[in-house]
Amino acid sequence: MKRIAKSFNFGSVQGFAAAAVGVILFAFMLYLTVFAFFETTIITTHNNAGELAETMTDNIFLNIILLVIILSALYIFYRHRDDVSLRRIEIILMAWTLVLGAAFIVSVKLCAPWYTDSYYVTTAAQRAARGDFGAMETYFVRYPFQLGFVMYEEVFFRVCLALLPGLPDGYYCLALQGVNVLWLMLSYHALIKLSGHLFYSIRVQKMTALLMIFCLPAVLTCTFLYGNIPAYGCGITALWMFAEFLERRRIINGVLCALLLGVAVALKLNLLIFFVAVAIVWVFELCGKFSLRSALCLALTVASVFTVSKLPQTVYESRCGKQFGDGIPMLAWMAMGFSEGHAGPGWYKEDNTVTFFTNSGCDTALTSEHAKQVIRDRAAFFADNPGKAWKFFSTKLKSQWNEPTYESIWVNRVQASYGEKKGLYNVFCNEKGKTVREVMNQFQQLVFLGVLLYSVVIIKEKNLRNCLPAIVLLGGMFYHLLFEAKSQYILPYFIIMIPLAANGLCCVFFAISKR
Repeated sequence: MKRIAKSFNFGSVQGFAAAAVGVILFAFMLYLTVFAFFETTIITTHNNAGELAETMTDNIFLNIILLVIILSALYIFYRHRDDVSLRRIEIILMAWTLVLGAAFIVSVKLCAPWYTDSYYVTTAAQRAARGDFGAMETYFVRYPFQLGFVMYEEVFFRVCLALLPGLPDGYYCLALQGVNVLWLMLSYHALIKLSGHLFYSIRVQKMTALLMIFCLPAVLTCTFLYGNIPAYGCGITALWMFAEFLERRRIINGVLCALLLGVAVALKLNLLIFFVAVAIVWVFELCGKFSLRSALCLALTVASVFTVSKLPQTVYESRCGKQFGDGIPMLAWMAMGFSEGHAGPGWYKEDNTVTFFTNSGCDTALTSEHAKQVIRDRAAFFADNPGKAWKFFSTKLKSQWNEPTYESIWVNRVQASYGEKKGLYNVFCNEKGKTVREVMNQFQQLVFLGVLLYSVVIIKEKNLRNCLPAIVLLGGMFYHLLFEAKSQYILPYFIIMIPLAANGLCCVFFAISKR
């Protein structure tokens, strides 16, 4: 047995796993990159639901010409990268993000209409901050997982009421949108640090910081009061802490990773994807070289994710004397993902979620059984009609990932405002102006190409630790291929693509400069 264990090379297993991640990522990115040059998805209000994913044909020749120009400019930056420090680029990035984000928030003055999730969670938080739990009704029986974000907002509103009492609630909401900008800045910093730990290259860090300056959808989304930005800010920072723990083995980094992932999942349940990615790499690291400190930090991370995420519901049930139950089961969202939606294949449609759950008397088990039957029926239909299955899932994939604005323009158009929308709103969100959307489209094509090149690097190097962001990315791809589709949910994964694209582009530029 000892001889067998000794002859077993776990490093080769890690290499195989990394190569598998690279191959899957290569196939995914090749599909996205090719189609991004031929067509683009745009979100319009051309249906009764006010949200429709439509496909527009692109000018491939113009796209290629513009890409060559952009790559040439980036190559010049790469060749002269030593002329500017990383700190200076990052200061420019942070200043640009802060100023643009704050100015855009003030110009939009966004508030959520009564029928949106953002309205329900924010109203509940505002009233809870004043000791009124009357808004904790039907909505949270359906979606108890939203209580984490309610708690986050309530804490913020309580601080505002203590420091600046007497102001209209709208001002507090604008301030909370400003906090979204700070979360975004933290995410950018964390990704720059993460790229340094994974790729050991300051040129990749500089390229990452430069590319992030052009990520307009992230800044424009800061006006949307929902769990996405703070949750992904915690998740991305947790990835940075995890990478730092693997390199330096400082227990503080492991503890911070655990706590941040727990908070991230409490704010947004989808952050379980980040946790799974971290757990996969962590287990492989432990199998390759066991460490008691590392094992304890992993156990703490598991405990944090599955306890902190449940804490908000427990707290609110105790405070308002109401049991929210398990809510609409996840299988119902998978049934939605297998069905035709209002905006496109797998997009939101309440038949198998809110409607059935409400009509069943808010019975989670009965809704789950109904969802299983819907999934079985749709799976049988797809098996009998492979052509329709391909059309459904390929369209669903492109409608989310090949939408360069990630609904950042749409969400600011359709939501109400405390005052007249003007200034930067007219620059970025004017329905007649296509320039901003075209800039986003060219940037998306560049990032897609860079990640495609990065996938080749993964296959060649076979380093599983470097695959951490790629595993998160693939987790998001598979999750939203099966569950509810919405291009807005893809934005955090697109942000994670940026350091990967920077690495892929730098590898190509390095090869060119050597020749």
